[in-house]
Amino acid sequence: MENSHVRHGIEVFGKHSSCDCRLCDSKRNAVRRLVNSFSHIPTRWLAELAGGDIEPIEFPMWGTAFIPKDSVDADNIRRLFKEIDPIDDEQTLFADQGWSEVADTGIYAIEFDGELMLGIHGAGYDFFECHWAPLYEALGYRWHEAQ
Repeated sequence: MENSHVRHGIEVFGKHSSCDCRLCDSKRNAVRRLVNSFSHIPTRWLAELAGGDIEPIEFPMWGTAFIPKDSVDADNIRRLFKEIDPIDDEQTLFADQGWSEVADTGIYAIEFDGELMLGIHGAGYDFFECHWAPLYEALGYRWHEAQ
């Protein structure tokens, strides 16, 4: 009897990022499709456009804001909001300005001029593996199984 469970390749860190089985590849493509459906806006543009019209806002470290274009995605992400549990002055500032954390994804979110805006406070590592794949999973999306 053939085993219907596909064994995934696991790298040293216990992740599937280098696995090239059909399921892992399909999931990576689904996560990319989700992220590519967001608008990507440089945060310095937002700061310049806002100018003196609004209270200055602190943006997460990565210089891009991600704005879901699909209202269903935005509503689903809002359901995952939790308060930031500040461990340093930067996180305290984000919490004080109204940022929330999106589940346990390391993604921060805020309503900005009527839009849901996402940000990542980090740099120099794989955002897909550390933030976007966990967001996809937290949203309960199963797009990769339909491919």
